[in-house]
Formats: sequence, structure tokens, C-alpha cells
Amino acid sequence: MAFTCNACANFTSPCLHNVPLFQHLDPSQIRAVQSLIIQHTLPSGQVLLREGERSDRLFIVRYGSLKVVRYGSEGTEYVLDTLFPGDFYGGDTLFSQGRVAQTVIAEGECGICTITGAHLEQLMLFTPQIALKVITYLNTKLEQYRLQVEMLSTKDVEKRLCMYLLDRSRRSDSLELSISQEDVGNAIHLTKETVNRKLASLQTQGLVKVKGKRKLQIINMRGLQEQAY
Repeated sequence: MAFTCNACANFTSPCLHNVPLFQHLDPSQIRAVQSLIIQHTLPSGQVLLREGERSDRLFIVRYGSLKVVRYGSEGTEYVLDTLFPGDFYGGDTLFSQGRVAQTVIAEGECGICTITGAHLEQLMLFTPQIALKVITYLNTKLEQYRLQVEMLSTKDVEKRLCMYLLDRSRRSDSLELSISQEDVGNAIHLTKETVNRKLASLQTQGLVKVKGKRKLQIINMRGLQEQAY
């Protein structure tokens, strides 16, 4: 479902103020961005982009989360990244003609805003603050991917799981994590059974509490950090 946001169209209570990319812009700059934004609401499991499709848009997460995945030759899903409110995705084709290299799927209901690459390029040329924030964000993602490589190279699977839970909590800014055990396994290259067994161990140690198929809570952050590092 796609539509122009009423708040954006009427220039009232713009949710853009909650998007780091557009924070600290003056009212005239906000109005310029608002006129270019289209709002979408995705139901849980909805595919936003499929690997191989063409796309010329930037997708900004307003609420909820998106998982970025690729599939192995046998159909195995590998979670490459999870995008939370304020994160954005443009693939490798935002400013060029090409096809996206990943599939992007909504985790639960997800609200996003979109803007074309051409419009974003114009904004970046005339509003240096936006260009700087895009560069800063991409640098942050590079650091995140470096940490992800470190995590996946960790042979101790319980430590790897702890590192992942801490990173997810930090990025979602919450101790309540909404994610399936299968998705956890796909993100850190463990079987669902191994994730289930290790979560049970962490729960016995009083570090986390499993609260259903897609819910778990960190109840001892310091203890989890000691296990991870």
C-alpha cells in the first residue's frame, strides 16, 4: 500500500523529524523533502524488493523493521542485515541503473517512506547536511559489517549468539527483541535447533527470557556482555 502521507502533505507533525537523515533541517528544507516522500505500509512478511529487481528508490524505515537477505543455491536464507527505524536502504542501484543484490522483507508490520534516487541526489546537492548524513550513515554501516564479520568468525557459538543479541538490542534500542529463532540462526549461521538450545542455556543462567516464538527479553545486560566479550 502506498500513499502520500497526510501529515507530510499538510506539512503538520512531519514524521521526517524522527528520521535521523532529515533531522535538524530548517522548515523550508523539511517542506522540500516532504513534497517528494511517498509513504508505504507493509504487512508482516511482505517482500519490498526481490533480488534481481530494478529499483531507483531510497527506502527509509519509519517504524517496524526490515530484514535484508540472500538465498543459497539450495534455498537457504541468509540474513545479511536488519533495518530499524531511522535506517535506510538503497541497494547498489540508487544512483545508477541496475538490479538489487538482496531481497528485503518486512519483519512484522513495517512503515516506510520512499524517495527516488534522482530526487535524493538533488537534495544532496542543494542540502549538504543530508549528503553528510548519508556519508556518516554509510560509514556506520561499514563498522557494523566489520563487527558482523568478527561475530561470525567467533567459533564459540554461545558467545556468537550473545554478541548478536547485544547488537540487535543496541540497534533496536530495546531489551525486548522481536525475532524468530530461525531468523537468529540465519543471521549468525546456526541451526534453529542450536539457537533453541543455546537460548535455553542463557535463560537458565538468568541472562534472557524466551517469551514465545518471536519474543525474547534481555534481563541481565551486564551478564550477557560478559558472556560476549
